[in-house]
Amino acid sequence: MKCLIADDEPLILKDIKRTAGKVLGNGAEIFTAGNSDEALQIIKDEDIKIAFLDIEMPYINGLEVAKKILDIRPKTNIIFVTGHGKYALDVLEMYVSGFIMKPVNEKSMRKAIDNLKYPVGQIRVQCFGHFEVFADGAPITFKRTLCKEMLAYLIDKKGAEVSEDEIRFILWDEDVDTEKKRRYVRNIASDIRIAFKTYDMENAIRNNNKGYYSIDTELLSCDYYDYLSGIIEKPNGSYMEQYVWAEETRADLNQKKN
Repeated sequence: MKCLIADDEPLILKDIKRTAGKVLGNGAEIFTAGNSDEALQIIKDEDIKIAFLDIEMPYINGLEVAKKILDIRPKTNIIFVTGHGKYALDVLEMYVSGFIMKPVNEKSMRKAIDNLKYPVGQIRVQCFGHFEVFADGAPITFKRTLCKEMLAYLIDKKGAEVSEDEIRFILWDEDVDTEKKRRYVRNIASDIRIAFKTYDMENAIRNNNKGYYSIDTELLSCDYYDYLSGIIEKPNGSYMEQYVWAEETRADLNQKKN
């Protein structure tokens, strides 16, 4: 997970970075900026998930920087850091993730991290090229080989509900409906949740208990969704190249590029 800290006071910047390192752990990649221009350049170059912004920065204050950040990456979690409570109303009106008073301590930062507007998981989905699911930079191993394909199909549907019958047809390409196959679909969904539970992301797979499944698009980092939203300008490879059923989406994406 990538995090940005922006403050024009070097000692405070160093202190906040040290606190963030303790709270976020070794898996966090922390970038620092001493002014608004540096902060915005980092946002353009890196997929920042959490931005800690000093409000009283020179030239362009933190409130204006936050607006520009959200224009570039709308799902960035903004946490304002300030020594003055007078900005509380302005912060509330922006509906950001948090507001921390200086001096920053682990307790206040952890509370802000635990209540992010856009939950930050450690799972990254790669749709362009060979479909793969990563956690902490390494591919996730699923119990059943069909877990990845079911997950890929749900991601392709972008949050729309998909019936067990449709999933069964996609996975086995056959019309014969049996209780054994329906039960197997449920087992596959359960295996995906179990694999995701290690990263507190089991809720990424939703089941309405009536035989319909969907993906929570807000909980996953996905290059396909980033491309559709404009965050990624050029996809790296063909879309889900190993799946025949993805041909329709591949064609749509090719038309978009042209």
